[in-house]
Amino acid sequence: MTEFFYKAAGAVIAPFRYAEREAQTLKEHVKEDIQTYVAMYLKLAVAGVAGMLFLLFLSIGVANWINNAMDSSVAGFLIVAAFYLVVAGTMYALKLADDKKKKEIDLQRRAMQGRPVHA
Repeated sequence: MTEFFYKAAGAVIAPFRYAEREAQTLKEHVKEDIQTYVAMYLKLAVAGVAGMLFLLFLSIGVANWINNAMDSSVAGFLIVAAFYLVVAGTMYALKLADDKKKKEIDLQRRAMQGRPVHA
């Protein structure tokens, strides 16, 4: 009789043990994934900082080279700053064009699906 009781109790408890093992396994996988993503983003951040420092010192070097070539103390820095301003303006204009294009595509999609189109 006790053997039957233990078998019945084991059958009742088995799903809970399985669920507990699965939860533990899921927890371990999530922990590993988080560690992987943190390491990846940390590497990207270090690479980004290194890239920004490279660009900074390259810009300073080019500005000083232009200053020496023009016998000026500020012209090179102004030229480099103007170059970055033009690059930033171009990137902003491209972003606006891309946003406008995405909005038009979204409006076309809504019209095809029969949903109300609000501009």
